[in-house]
Amino acid sequence: MEESGPLVKLWNYPINSSQIYFVAFLFYFLPTVLGETTFSTTVNGHLLVRLACISLPLLLFKIFILDKWHKKGFFFIILLLILGVIVWRITHYIDWLFIVLFVIGAKNVNFHDIVRWYFYLMTLFMLTIMALSLIKIIPNLVYHSELRPTRYSLGMLYPSVIAAHYLFLVLAYCYLKFGRLNVLDYLLIILGDTICMLLTNTKLDFAATLVVIPVMIIAQRAFQGKRWSKIIASFWWMATPVTAAIMIFLSYFYTSSNHLLHKIDSLFSGRLALGAQAFDKFDVNLFGRTIVEHSFGGVNGHRLASGSIQINYFYIDSSYVRMLLLWGLLVFIMVIVCLTYIALRSTVHKTFILSAIILVASLSFMFEPHIIQIIYNPFLLALLANNYYSSLDKENKNAK
Repeated sequence: MEESGPLVKLWNYPINSSQIYFVAFLFYFLPTVLGETTFSTTVNGHLLVRLACISLPLLLFKIFILDKWHKKGFFFIILLLILGVIVWRITHYIDWLFIVLFVIGAKNVNFHDIVRWYFYLMTLFMLTIMALSLIKIIPNLVYHSELRPTRYSLGMLYPSVIAAHYLFLVLAYCYLKFGRLNVLDYLLIILGDTICMLLTNTKLDFAATLVVIPVMIIAQRAFQGKRWSKIIASFWWMATPVTAAIMIFLSYFYTSSNHLLHKIDSLFSGRLALGAQAFDKFDVNLFGRTIVEHSFGGVNGHRLASGSIQINYFYIDSSYVRMLLLWGLLVFIMVIVCLTYIALRSTVHKTFILSAIILVASLSFMFEPHIIQIIYNPFLLALLANNYYSSLDKENKNAK
């Protein structure tokens, strides 16, 4: 007679590759988000990284044991892993190794489920961190300046982190509700964006979030087959290379004596000047380099902002300039190509949602550094994940 106790049932419980992926996602997500909060000041940062690294063997197990690849695929994966290790050791940032494994590991995983996990986890986590900061369990860093209103971090390392997370949560929400977005959704997006602006005074993310609304209206109309909307949306797949080229060109050739560039720099909150400073200090190379930065984020950055410690501020905010100089030319080209391919595929299938999302995200990447951080941008994971184009196509035909 076979035993049927709870331990035996647990041992015999069928595990599929998607479950392994989401367990890895959870192990990576929680400590990485914690590292972006003032909670990280009470814990050893290396401990959080080690906890996140638990996801790596899980992903390797899924990729090499559970997933099926051709020999060429295995060879390409090994090359990408070697590149990830090289970039990690040179730059001292492990983010690229994580993104490589999560993108490859997303094979046979439903991308809709990935975005849903991201959306609910991040929403719950953000609300929890904010609540903990308001009841003073973790620090709520407050930034005072004569040039702008008081800004609150609400448990994050810096006020703009809240606005950046909100933008990508809005994009995830639009992805999950695409085809069913209505006026109420847009009003709620505006309300949340206004609250973020009042708390953080992050103008560029505020503007980028507002751009979501007309972009989604056009995307939904294009999806329904409206002629002019389809024509407009058919060009969105070019957003990433175009915005990258514009930002790098403006940063590289920026001089404060040029009146036009100085005006654009003011509009971009000094991003061009910082980019130009970065290009003056560092050359572009293949595998990136180590760059020491000093920002206003975190407790030490808060002291720098208040003038209690004297260090020159230097931080590369633009994702494009950051990738090119910190991560290297090879990573820069690969990420631009991947995002362009994802957007182009969405355009070819006439669903338009991912091309719309990547359009808005690309505008944000001009002045925010989160292009390869999954806790902000989960949309790179769409490269190999199972999509739901077929169901969207079916929905589109029914609507017609």
